[in-house]
Amino acid sequence: MTAKRWSISFVIIIIIILLGIAILNVIVDPYDYFDGIDGINSNIHDNSYIRVFKANHIKKFGNNYDAYLIGGSKGGCYQSEKLKELDGYNYYNTFITCGNFEEYYIFSKFIIENTNAKKIILNLSGFECLFDVRTGLKQETPAILTGKSEVAEFISFLFKNPKLSIDEIRHSSATDRQNDDGSRNLATYYKNRSENPEKYVNEKVIYDLDKDLKMMFEKFSTRTFSSFPNDINYLRKIVNLCKENNVELLVINSPTPLTSRQDFESEVYINFLAQVAQVTDFWDFTSYNDINLNPYNFYDDAHAFYEVNELVIDTIKGTNSYEGFGKYVTKDNVYEYLQERRTDFYKLQKEYEETGTVKLGGYEDASNLVKKGE
Repeated sequence: MTAKRWSISFVIIIIIILLGIAILNVIVDPYDYFDGIDGINSNIHDNSYIRVFKANHIKKFGNNYDAYLIGGSKGGCYQSEKLKELDGYNYYNTFITCGNFEEYYIFSKFIIENTNAKKIILNLSGFECLFDVRTGLKQETPAILTGKSEVAEFISFLFKNPKLSIDEIRHSSATDRQNDDGSRNLATYYKNRSENPEKYVNEKVIYDLDKDLKMMFEKFSTRTFSSFPNDINYLRKIVNLCKENNVELLVINSPTPLTSRQDFESEVYINFLAQVAQVTDFWDFTSYNDINLNPYNFYDDAHAFYEVNELVIDTIKGTNSYEGFGKYVTKDNVYEYLQERRTDFYKLQKEYEETGTVKLGGYEDASNLVKKGE
């Protein structure tokens, strides 16, 4: 065979290999990138590259909605029918996993530029302060939001390392398909919990309680957050963006179980909340109230069942409440409120030092909101 024929054969082989990789990646679609670019929720789940899907859905179907919820994974547990009770608006849940303040600003700007949004709900959780650095491709901000080349991005996904596609064939990472309103589908969590609530809570929520409490109470105030100045800056940008475009903004700091606070709870974080109040009023549900101290309200060690966020909405609109759950924080009352929050923390810290643990709510307690959800 001549050198020319060898060269042609080599090129053909390379083309066949690349074509095979592209076909494999499109068919298996381990990131659900190709499934998400049409903005239609055919098989999108929590482990998908949901940023791509959510952005495309907003761009193509945004005018079907009046309002949007933006936030990290905790925001995924607000259902649109419940949100609608606030103001009659038709909501779309734009939650993303491992979101941060910069992305919340990018999504806010994208929504305002591409829709006729009347309102944005910004759902905070404390965790966005930890995610100023991306931890994986599915947490990167896609080209449709950054303004970079979507064609180049498309091609890059065609020729991703095929190992992930092969691994996906062997062990699928798919979870329950997201709800059509963009919220998380918790059906499997409810089902698994109903079989044995106590066992479920022990295995899924408080499985590492001793370690969590040790870190929280023995290392309180030792954590620093280099992202805080940028976080406040992006929050201010969101507030100004909404004001400039006559879009109502509601900020919620969402319910948080004791089992996840060790990741961010500190004096620095409390001072951060004080800075948030200087930028915008917000509803805070992170205090050490009975709802947060009852592990039966959460489907894992960080995220609440629907009923908890339903009470959040009821509290905001004034139709239902639970003592100590939810405070409307302004620059006028923030320091008094945060001092109360500190006092409650130190009470729990003292209990931990004296007993080695903290008494949590039980299944039969009134603070367990999820009994009827079974």
